[in-house]
Amino acid sequence: MKTIFTIFLSLVLAKGCGEEANAIDSAVVEYEALSRGFYKTIKIENKKLYVVKSRNDKPHEVSLSAKQWNSLVELFKEINLEELSNLKAPTEKRMYDGAAHARFAVTLDGKNYSTQSFDHGHPPVAIEKFVNKLTELSFKE
Repeated sequence: MKTIFTIFLSLVLAKGCGEEANAIDSAVVEYEALSRGFYKTIKIENKKLYVVKSRNDKPHEVSLSAKQWNSLVELFKEINLEELSNLKAPTEKRMYDGAAHARFAVTLDGKNYSTQSFDHGHPPVAIEKFVNKLTELSFKE
């Protein structure tokens, strides 16, 4: 009986980990930063990275290597989507035009998860590594 339970538990845990690893594959991830003179949108959808640099611009696809994609996948696994709306901005320069307003959002399985506004270049600690990697890769185009 213990053997059957162990096998069953292993299968359930393995399936759960596999779904989490592929979450970014089926998610739409958006990072938007804007102010009066600045606009940038970075979007991940269907394993592709798109960047828009001005309000009237069309999205430009950025080619990512397998290594770059895998680093995004690993960093995405560290994000607790349920906590996104509770994250606090570490700085408040956007309140006096010292930084562009930024927002990070994820749509996964029909549910929307989004942060409150924070300063572009200074994301909340819980998403900092992912957002910094995302913005770094957006300059690659």
